[in-house]
This record gives sequence, structure tokens and C-alpha cells, in this order.
Amino acid sequence: MPRTRHEPSDGALEFLPAEHSGSKGEHIRDVLTAMVLNSRDGALLPSERVLAERFGVARMTVRGSIDALESKGMVRRVPGRGTFVQHPTLTHSEIFRSFSEDMRMRGMTPGARSYHARTRPASRLVAANLDITPGDPTHYIERIRTADGIPMALERTNLSAARFPSLLKVMERDDSLYEVLSRVFGVRLESARQTVTIARLTDTEAKRLDVAGDAAAFLIERISVDNMGKVVEYGRSLYRGDRYAIRMHVSPPSQEG
Repeated sequence: MPRTRHEPSDGALEFLPAEHSGSKGEHIRDVLTAMVLNSRDGALLPSERVLAERFGVARMTVRGSIDALESKGMVRRVPGRGTFVQHPTLTHSEIFRSFSEDMRMRGMTPGARSYHARTRPASRLVAANLDITPGDPTHYIERIRTADGIPMALERTNLSAARFPSLLKVMERDDSLYEVLSRVFGVRLESARQTVTIARLTDTEAKRLDVAGDAAAFLIERISVDNMGKVVEYGRSLYRGDRYAIRMHVSPPSQEG
């Protein structure tokens, strides 16, 4: 299969100039920066040995250049596997919007994979957060949310089956849940209460998100409310810690007199 420019390999170096007006270290940094910017996220870079041989420098010089890229968040090292392209971290802000809307605003295409949906009795925790009775039927939806095909979050959410009886019949894998609720059920979501904590992914969760085992993630617990003040959904989703940062607006307390 022919190689594309989005798949760096050791052979890709033959198309890059070996000479540079600056230092060898600067040249290698320039070469690697160009390679990263023109590669898909997660692409494997040439090894330190190959780079050192190609440019006639010590592996320590190559390592220093890779360190510089890693400090900028442009690459990530995986022990025993190599150095991989890492695209910029996305900021998860306090602005209330769906995953699909958020990705579109960033110029990315939202999608999903590993879609599972079923109706089941509400546990005490789910019932308490949805303001229903334990044992009442709820729709449970679980899927991996993607941006430009890259796994970004493991999304798990619960909704009242009595309020949205046909939801699972009209909901499809790549749909925005909020857009379906608006279009089919006339629900307008207005706000959400969110709690963010740090969690360690299980091996299964890490594999589904294409990250290393035991990686850190943001666990975001969300209770969404409509414009009538009624709870619509309760979810607990895992967002990749290597791809997200949490942004919050903090103000000092008001002072009287």
C-alpha cells in the first residue's frame, strides 16, 4: 500500500533536506515540527536511531529536539512503542453545549462508535438524579464520541423512558442527543450542573479510547435541565486527559461597603 503524507515513516526522511543554515539541533526540530503539523494525530515518528543516522548527530541531540516538541504538547512518548504525534489539547469550558455542537464550532466533524443503547430499571443513584422513582424505566446510551474520527470521550447518559418513550427508535449512533430531543420531543435544554473529577481509565476503557492503560481522564458528571426547570438527563462521561483541559471563569466574592 502506498504511503501518504499523513503517515510518517523512516523512509519519509529521504524527502527532507539534510542541510540547514543553523545548528543540527535546530534543523531536526524544524524537520520534526513540519512532520508533526502535516501528520494525522497518533502517527508514529521515526525512531531516535533513524533520525540520528540520517542527520549525522548523537542520539542525545535528537532526544533534546524531541523533548522540545514534547514540552509543547506536540508529541507524546509511549515507553516501548515510540514517539507519536499529538494534536493540540481541546478546552472544555463552562459554556453549555452538546459534544456535536462543540466539535463543529472547532471545525471538526463529530461522530461516534461502539454505540450501545437499552432500556433498564433506574438505580437509586440514577433515579435520584433524574427525579424519578427507583425501578422506573430509563434509557441508557453509551458510545465513544469522536472528532474527525479520533476517540475523544466515553459518553454514558440516562433519560426517563416515560418522558421519551420512542427515543431509542429515533436515535442513531452519530446523532446529537440534544438535537434529537429538540427535534422530536420539543425539549430545549437550558443549563446543566457539572462536577469534574480525575479518574483512572480501566484497561478496557483505555483501549476503547485508544490511549495507554491506566491513563488519566476527566470524569464529568452532568445533570441537564430544560427551560421549564425539569431534569432531562443524568450522565457520567470520561474525557481523555491527554486531549482536554478544563477552563473555568473565577471571580472574587463581592465586597459590601
